[in-house]
Amino acid sequence: MILVSRFLFKAFASIMIAGITTAGALASELPDEDLHYSIMYKWGLINKEAGRATLSLRNYPGRYKAMLAARTVPWADKVYRVRDTLKSEMASPSCLPSMYVKLTHEGSANNVDRLCYSRNGNEVTVYSHRERSKNNGPVTVSDTVLHGTLPGLDMLSVFYYMRRLDFQSMKPGETVVLDLFSGRKVERLTISYNGRRTIKLNSGTRHTYEVTFSFTQNGKTSDAPMYTWISTDSARIPLKMEGQLPFGKVQAFYTGSSQQ
Repeated sequence: MILVSRFLFKAFASIMIAGITTAGALASELPDEDLHYSIMYKWGLINKEAGRATLSLRNYPGRYKAMLAARTVPWADKVYRVRDTLKSEMASPSCLPSMYVKLTHEGSANNVDRLCYSRNGNEVTVYSHRERSKNNGPVTVSDTVLHGTLPGLDMLSVFYYMRRLDFQSMKPGETVVLDLFSGRKVERLTISYNGRRTIKLNSGTRHTYEVTFSFTQNGKTSDAPMYTWISTDSARIPLKMEGQLPFGKVQAFYTGSSQQ
């Protein structure tokens, strides 16, 4: 279940302004919305829901506020209980973050990561404050300064930044590269556009853009690649996300939304 939890956040990281080739961005504002997902674990004959997540976005003058609330379902709670929340404040309409908070309650661990961004052109400096505690014991605090040279995002803002890419004008094989900040490290995220695909979901057949996400750190692969299928309509909603685990794979399926 630890691996499922890790995938949960990588999935929404995969769900972006300089790159190897530069892709255009859509100019429209994102709406107030709540997007709901089911997280499925599949291994052989096992195909079971492991968690659920809701992504919420609200508009304010010149900025967005976003939140991801994720939790394991009752059967998975007995193996490894997860109650996690991500929060991000982003500039509008660029979706570049100024603040990011990750609150994790996983098993006996209760952790907090707070990131504050400072930007100077393509140079990004992130001030990271981390708190760690187990079994309601003493809290360990650490502070770190991280640096990047590409437009920097985090595990939540990347979801909204990606939705603004103009996939319709991109050619299969085009890539976008950015720095992805967590509380203690910087990863290089490469987004590869694979072209249009038709996929089958419980809601029916959907037309999508397929993209692959590759994670590296210091030139070495830091995570298995992930795949995302994004609706071709104006909403640009990630409909399906998939990643491999050492045993089986985890998939995230879009189950519905509500606009506020």
